[in-house]
Amino acid sequence: MDWQDALREIITQPNTRLRFGEPLSKHTHFGIGGEATVLIEVSTIEELAALARFHSKWKIPVAIIGRGANMLVSDKGFSGICIKLIGELAKLDVDDNVVTVGAGYPLPALSKEMSRKGLSGVEFVLGIPGTVGGALIMNAGAWGSSFGDVVTDVTVMQNTGELLKLTQDEANFEYRRSRLDTYFCIIGATLTLKHGEVGTITQKMNTLFKQKIETQPFVEENAGCMFKNPQGDSAGRLIDISGLKGYRIGGAEVSTIHGNFILNINNATATDVLKLVAYIQKHVHKKTGISLETEVKRLGFDT
Repeated sequence: MDWQDALREIITQPNTRLRFGEPLSKHTHFGIGGEATVLIEVSTIEELAALARFHSKWKIPVAIIGRGANMLVSDKGFSGICIKLIGELAKLDVDDNVVTVGAGYPLPALSKEMSRKGLSGVEFVLGIPGTVGGALIMNAGAWGSSFGDVVTDVTVMQNTGELLKLTQDEANFEYRRSRLDTYFCIIGATLTLKHGEVGTITQKMNTLFKQKIETQPFVEENAGCMFKNPQGDSAGRLIDISGLKGYRIGGAEVSTIHGNFILNINNATATDVLKLVAYIQKHVHKKTGISLETEVKRLGFDT
């Protein structure tokens, strides 16, 4: 029996979808990427645990892709299993100001629901098109706020399928990173938010969202900010003063609205994007002496 046949045997939940040869361009905001050997939408913790044990036994690469918001997939795709979390892995429960949320829950929905309940702390995530799991991994942030700031604890799954609860300190949140990607998968988190007036919270959320769509490309396919901000500076500013806005390689272009965004404007390939990334890094370093570090995650590349 090969590993694909073995995989079919452990996928038994009716709500769990299994697709072979699935184009990942359909599952990323960049609209770029070749096929995954398998894409699975997993709906239960039990089945996710079975996949963790399967991964340990067969040594098949696994990637949790969420909504593919901060990801660049190789043109040749990903030789392994891509997982999206649905069902009980994407649930939300609110008890007073304590929020228990699954890793598969969408960030914009979280922001809207909390504003309706008069809970403040996640207004800034309305404009981030990812999931809670991705926000935890990357310690997603905007407008001076970071997701890790509101986290009380995080539940992760180990390669054995066992669950482990980590405190905020143990998650080790830093600027656009955490230590949570060392585990098989994030299950969810507990957030502690602040009570406030619904109208005030909603106004703040909408104001931040309005600022985002006015200052960042929102319609074109992209993966969010391509580079991390250097300490005390802005990657977008550095790219702007280097005269790179609007520069294009193949179908990939530096946004004319915000220099820290690379757009897929004409069937761009991952190769186009990486060539443009290297060009930006070279010219920003030449102009400013600063080396830009990429923020977007890469999947399916050899290095």
